[in-house]
Amino acid sequence: MNKRDLLFTMANFLEALIHNDPKRVKTAANCKATYEGAQTPLGAGDIWGRPRRIPYRQSFVDELNQTVCFSGVVTNNVIRQLWEMTEAEKAAIVDSPDRWMQRWWIYFARLTVNAAGEVCEIEEIARRETGAGMSVRPENMEVPRILETPLPEDARSTRKEMIKIASQYWDGVNKLIDPDIVPMHPDARLYEVGTPVTDEMARPNSMKTNYITPRFKWDCIKRRFPVVDEITGVCISTNHMIAQEITSPTGYVTDIFKIEYGLIKYIYAFHDHGISFVDWEGVGPQTSAECD
Repeated sequence: MNKRDLLFTMANFLEALIHNDPKRVKTAANCKATYEGAQTPLGAGDIWGRPRRIPYRQSFVDELNQTVCFSGVVTNNVIRQLWEMTEAEKAAIVDSPDRWMQRWWIYFARLTVNAAGEVCEIEEIARRETGAGMSVRPENMEVPRILETPLPEDARSTRKEMIKIASQYWDGVNKLIDPDIVPMHPDARLYEVGTPVTDEMARPNSMKTNYITPRFKWDCIKRRFPVVDEITGVCISTNHMIAQEITSPTGYVTDIFKIEYGLIKYIYAFHDHGISFVDWEGVGPQTSAECD
């Protein structure tokens, strides 16, 4: 599939989510689907249900991996006209015990397709709220358009270089390498689920300073690199971060790196705390040393 086809596949997947109709997704017979890290039938997670809308959307494609990733916000905060609903849908909403409960999810999805164009892997992570210390609520989150902007040709890195740069970041978090080795851009900022968490009044650390902070340490295992885009400088990497300090929660993390001139300029991080098991193995280098 080309980029257009992969994006079209994700668009159809999101329509299935909005309409709570997982049967609309063209899946392979052996399709593996996970929700919050565990194998779960597609449509069984609480992200699914009616009504739904997705006010924040951003997609990323990798033709080599035949993968498309989606980052967004999903909510049941909608007003649907009764004439749009079937009688069964009306009854389901009326009978729902949480019909008046407004919910917002920060959402990440990964689809991988096979040679026949069927979805063979589905990964969904849906965090219900931003969590303690996160000042930007899901309803106020804005799409980071910097991730879509093409780089000048001389600012681009190769696919192999980008994966190594992201791997060095994880090695820094893991305290496996000298923090000065981590290739950080002077303009580097870190955002976590929509909130800036470096160089802020209450979070004054720079990206570099984080690496010399003892508490800033996790084992970064099961690393994956589903999307690498040399034109935009975007490298998406997921991993299961196992806490080394009792005050630092274990969680599943997706970081979207913007890499410019071989340096990390921006990271949009989406983490979901409390996920103790992830039913995906690492794909690609598990340390930066494996990139050479």
